[in-house]
Amino acid sequence: MKVNITARHLDLTPALKEYAEKKLIKAKKYAKITNAHIILNVEKNRKIAEIVIHVSGQDISAKSVSGDMYGAIDLVMDKIIKQLRRHRGKVKNHRRVLPYSVVADLAWEEMQSPEQDSSPLLTEVREVEINQQSVADAVKYLRERDLSFWVFTEEGTGNLSIVYKKEGGSYGMMTIKEKEEAEN
Repeated sequence: MKVNITARHLDLTPALKEYAEKKLIKAKKYAKITNAHIILNVEKNRKIAEIVIHVSGQDISAKSVSGDMYGAIDLVMDKIIKQLRRHRGKVKNHRRVLPYSVVADLAWEEMQSPEQDSSPLLTEVREVEINQQSVADAVKYLRERDLSFWVFTEEGTGNLSIVYKKEGGSYGMMTIKEKEEAEN
Protein backbone atom coordinates (compact mmCIF):
# COMPACT_ATOMS: atom_id res chain seq x y z
CA MET A 1 0.00 0.00 0.00
CA LYS A 2 1.39 3.35 -1.04
CA VAL A 3 0.66 6.17 1.40
CA ASN A 4 1.10 9.83 0.51
CA ILE A 5 0.65 12.47 3.23
CA THR A 6 0.25 16.14 2.38
CA ALA A 7 0.35 18.87 5.05
CA ARG A 8 -1.02 22.30 4.24
CA HIS A 9 -0.36 25.27 6.51
CA LEU A 10 1.14 23.12 9.26
CA ASP A 11 4.38 21.32 10.06
CA LEU A 12 4.02 17.56 9.68
CA THR A 13 5.58 16.09 12.80
CA PRO A 14 6.76 12.46 12.83
CA ALA A 15 4.25 11.72 15.60
CA LEU A 16 1.34 13.07 13.52
CA LYS A 17 2.51 11.17 10.44
CA GLU A 18 2.86 7.93 12.41
CA TYR A 19 -0.59 8.40 13.98
CA ALA A 20 -2.25 8.89 10.58
CA GLU A 21 -0.49 5.83 9.09
CA LYS A 22 -1.35 3.72 12.15
CA LYS A 23 -5.04 4.63 11.78
CA LEU A 24 -4.90 3.81 8.08
CA ILE A 25 -3.51 0.34 8.80
CA LYS A 26 -6.67 -0.43 10.81
CA ALA A 27 -8.73 0.30 7.68
CA LYS A 28 -6.70 -2.24 5.70
CA LYS A 29 -8.61 -5.17 7.22
CA TYR A 30 -11.82 -4.10 5.43
CA ALA A 31 -10.46 -3.96 1.86
CA LYS A 32 -7.31 -4.24 -0.19
CA ILE A 33 -6.11 -0.64 -0.37
CA THR A 34 -3.75 -0.02 -3.28
CA ASN A 35 -2.87 3.57 -2.43
CA ALA A 36 -3.98 6.30 -0.05
CA HIS A 37 -3.60 10.06 0.03
CA ILE A 38 -3.99 11.80 3.38
CA ILE A 39 -4.36 15.59 3.34
CA LEU A 40 -3.98 17.48 6.62
CA ASN A 41 -4.94 21.15 6.48
CA VAL A 42 -5.28 24.07 8.90
CA GLU A 43 -7.61 27.00 8.13
CA LYS A 44 -7.76 29.57 10.91
CA ASN A 45 -8.69 27.52 13.98
CA ARG A 46 -10.19 24.58 12.03
CA LYS A 47 -8.19 21.39 11.60
CA ILE A 48 -9.23 19.46 8.46
CA ALA A 49 -8.31 15.89 7.64
CA GLU A 50 -9.16 14.40 4.24
CA ILE A 51 -8.42 10.91 2.95
CA VAL A 52 -8.71 9.53 -0.58
CA ILE A 53 -8.28 5.76 -0.86
CA HIS A 54 -8.10 3.71 -4.06
CA VAL A 55 -9.79 0.31 -3.56
CA SER A 56 -10.33 -2.26 -6.36
CA GLY A 57 -10.97 0.22 -9.15
CA GLN A 58 -12.89 2.71 -7.03
CA ASP A 59 -11.91 5.83 -5.11
CA ILE A 60 -13.34 6.33 -1.63
CA SER A 61 -12.93 9.67 0.08
CA ALA A 62 -13.93 11.38 3.30
CA LYS A 63 -13.32 14.71 4.98
CA SER A 64 -13.76 15.87 8.55
CA VAL A 65 -13.24 19.06 10.53
CA SER A 66 -12.33 19.29 14.20
CA GLY A 67 -10.72 21.57 16.77
CA ASP A 68 -7.60 19.39 16.94
CA MET A 69 -5.76 17.44 14.21
CA TYR A 70 -5.76 14.07 16.01
CA GLY A 71 -9.55 14.33 16.48
CA ALA A 72 -9.98 15.22 12.79
CA ILE A 73 -7.94 12.13 11.82
CA ASP A 74 -10.08 9.94 14.11
CA LEU A 75 -13.31 11.30 12.63
CA VAL A 76 -12.21 10.90 9.03
CA MET A 77 -11.02 7.34 9.67
CA ASP A 78 -14.41 6.44 11.17
CA LYS A 79 -16.05 7.73 7.98
CA ILE A 80 -13.63 5.80 5.74
CA ILE A 81 -14.12 2.57 7.69
CA LYS A 82 -17.89 2.93 7.37
CA GLN A 83 -17.57 3.38 3.60
CA LEU A 84 -15.14 0.45 3.32
CA ARG A 85 -17.58 -1.81 5.19
CA ARG A 86 -20.33 -0.79 2.80
CA HIS A 87 -18.03 -1.40 -0.18
CA ARG A 88 -17.05 -4.84 1.16
CA GLY A 89 -20.72 -5.73 1.57
CA LYS A 90 -21.45 -4.80 -2.04
CA VAL A 91 -18.51 -6.85 -3.30
CA LYS A 92 -19.59 -9.88 -1.24
CA ASN A 93 -23.18 -9.64 -2.54
CA HIS A 94 -21.96 -9.78 -6.13
CA ARG A 95 -19.95 -12.90 -5.45
CA ARG A 96 -22.96 -14.96 -4.35
CA VAL A 97 -23.65 -15.92 -7.96
CA LEU A 98 -22.59 -19.50 -8.58
CA PRO A 99 -19.80 -20.00 -11.11
CA TYR A 100 -20.69 -21.56 -14.46
CA SER A 101 -18.96 -24.85 -13.66
CA VAL A 102 -21.04 -25.36 -10.49
CA VAL A 103 -24.28 -24.58 -12.33
CA ALA A 104 -23.30 -26.92 -15.19
CA ASP A 105 -22.52 -29.73 -12.74
CA LEU A 106 -25.87 -29.27 -10.99
CA ALA A 107 -27.71 -29.30 -14.31
CA TRP A 108 -25.85 -32.45 -15.41
CA GLU A 109 -26.71 -34.22 -12.15
CA GLU A 110 -30.35 -33.21 -12.55
CA MET A 111 -30.44 -34.62 -16.08
CA GLN A 112 -28.83 -37.90 -14.97
CA SER A 113 -31.14 -38.46 -12.01
CA PRO A 114 -33.35 -41.58 -12.26
CA GLU A 115 -36.52 -39.61 -11.50
CA GLN A 116 -37.55 -38.66 -15.03
CA ASP A 117 -41.30 -38.79 -14.28
CA SER A 118 -41.76 -35.10 -13.64
CA SER A 119 -39.60 -32.31 -14.96
CA PRO A 120 -38.85 -29.54 -12.45
CA LEU A 121 -38.53 -27.07 -15.34
CA LEU A 122 -42.02 -27.79 -16.72
CA THR A 123 -44.55 -25.94 -14.58
CA GLU A 124 -47.55 -25.81 -16.91
CA VAL A 125 -48.94 -27.87 -19.79
CA ARG A 126 -51.56 -26.53 -22.22
CA GLU A 127 -53.24 -27.91 -25.32
CA VAL A 128 -53.61 -25.35 -28.08
CA GLU A 129 -55.24 -25.62 -31.49
CA ILE A 130 -52.94 -24.49 -34.26
CA ASN A 131 -54.73 -22.17 -36.66
CA GLN A 132 -54.03 -21.67 -40.33
CA GLN A 133 -53.00 -18.03 -40.80
CA SER A 134 -50.96 -15.74 -42.96
CA VAL A 135 -47.67 -14.46 -41.57
CA ALA A 136 -49.09 -10.93 -41.29
CA ASP A 137 -52.08 -12.18 -39.28
CA ALA A 138 -49.80 -14.19 -36.97
CA VAL A 139 -47.62 -11.12 -36.25
CA LYS A 140 -50.77 -9.04 -35.66
CA TYR A 141 -52.05 -11.69 -33.21
CA LEU A 142 -48.65 -11.73 -31.46
CA ARG A 143 -48.69 -7.93 -31.04
CA GLU A 144 -52.29 -7.70 -29.86
CA ARG A 145 -51.81 -10.26 -27.10
CA ASP A 146 -48.27 -9.18 -26.17
CA LEU A 147 -46.91 -12.71 -26.52
CA SER A 148 -43.26 -13.64 -26.99
CA PHE A 149 -44.06 -16.21 -29.73
CA TRP A 150 -46.97 -17.68 -31.70
CA VAL A 151 -47.23 -21.06 -33.45
CA PHE A 152 -49.41 -21.34 -36.56
CA THR A 153 -49.81 -23.17 -39.87
CA GLU A 154 -49.01 -21.00 -42.89
CA GLU A 155 -51.78 -20.47 -45.40
CA GLY A 156 -50.91 -21.85 -48.80
CA THR A 157 -47.89 -23.97 -47.79
CA GLY A 158 -49.32 -25.75 -44.76
CA ASN A 159 -45.94 -25.55 -42.99
CA LEU A 160 -45.82 -25.29 -39.23
CA SER A 161 -44.27 -21.89 -38.39
CA ILE A 162 -43.38 -19.83 -35.34
CA VAL A 163 -43.21 -16.03 -35.20
CA TYR A 164 -41.36 -14.57 -32.24
CA LYS A 165 -40.52 -11.19 -30.74
CA LYS A 166 -36.83 -10.16 -30.96
CA GLU A 167 -34.96 -7.63 -28.88
CA GLY A 168 -35.46 -4.14 -30.23
CA GLY A 169 -39.10 -4.66 -31.15
CA SER A 170 -38.65 -6.56 -34.43
CA TYR A 171 -40.01 -10.02 -35.17
CA GLY A 172 -38.51 -13.25 -36.46
CA MET A 173 -39.98 -16.39 -38.00
CA MET A 174 -39.05 -20.07 -38.05
CA THR A 175 -40.61 -22.57 -40.42
CA ILE A 176 -40.62 -26.24 -39.50
CA LYS A 177 -40.30 -28.63 -42.42
CA GLU A 178 -40.26 -32.40 -42.29
CA LYS A 179 -36.92 -33.96 -43.02
CA GLU A 180 -36.88 -35.68 -46.41
CA GLU A 181 -35.49 -39.19 -46.36
CA ALA A 182 -32.52 -39.81 -48.65
CA GLU A 183 -33.03 -42.30 -51.47
CA ASN A 184 -30.93 -45.50 -51.35
